[in-house]
Amino acid sequence: MFKFLNAKYRHIKVRHNIPYQEPASGSNAVPVTSIVIPCAGADYIEEGLLSATFAACFAPDVEEIVIVSDRPAEEFGELPPKTRVATLDLPQREEGYRYKQIYLSRLIKLNAPLQARTDGILMIDSDLNLLQMPTFKIEEQHIYSSFRQGKMIAKLDGAPAEKVPAYYRDTVRPYIVDHVNGAFLAATRKTWRRICPLWLTLFQDTWELMDDSQPPTDQLPLAALLDMLDIRTVNLGDWMNWPVSKKIGGTPSVIPKPVVGAHGGFPLSEWQKYLASPDSELLFKGQDYTRKVRYLTDAEKKTASE
Repeated sequence: MFKFLNAKYRHIKVRHNIPYQEPASGSNAVPVTSIVIPCAGADYIEEGLLSATFAACFAPDVEEIVIVSDRPAEEFGELPPKTRVATLDLPQREEGYRYKQIYLSRLIKLNAPLQARTDGILMIDSDLNLLQMPTFKIEEQHIYSSFRQGKMIAKLDGAPAEKVPAYYRDTVRPYIVDHVNGAFLAATRKTWRRICPLWLTLFQDTWELMDDSQPPTDQLPLAALLDMLDIRTVNLGDWMNWPVSKKIGGTPSVIPKPVVGAHGGFPLSEWQKYLASPDSELLFKGQDYTRKVRYLTDAEKKTASE
């Protein structure tokens, strides 16, 4: 515990989970101008298109919406306004690795912000739908998100010492309970260009050392690199990334008006009712279903689809 009493801990703690405030007059802060949606595999094309549709409808001030995928653009069919597909050719994990699809989806995500062409880049998961235009301003060397509870370092619990990358020992954020939620992340283009290469390196290194007894998370290496690059983490509040299944799963409900980003919500067909009228009651499955379908091994996913 005494490692957290040192100057490094205090330095990072005051730069972590900062409540959002409007930038000072005359700052170089930029608005959100690009929405980036990572979307891996043919099974997630419908989900990615739905997310892009919501962005086009409810975030009209953005200049572009970019679906980043391993699938070719023609598989997506007709695209919403301002939307394009960026197709990446990325390496696969070896045969026998249990989470090849999830691993690939993480690689796509870690490369996705670099496919945007403007300066204010918001990356959202493909199961997050924007219900309003995000109106916050983005400053250099900051990352903007909502926060979630849970120590990221717990992902390494029980691992043999030789399998735990040494660089985590000298970090702070992985040991702090509150962490940025990777489903909604915004930064400037310049900041993303610092983050993405290191994020990719730490992710690959961590999950080359660790076994495949759990899905490979990108959140642990993200927490570490934010320390390494001395990036401030800004809390936009819970309405930016509102967990649909957790809040209203299993009960017919109207989405609250303050929600900016609605995360999750299955079946996808329920969202068509919202597009027709935001005042519609929607009935989504509970969060147990979401957890069950999002983190399957390749073999489990194949069995579930048969």
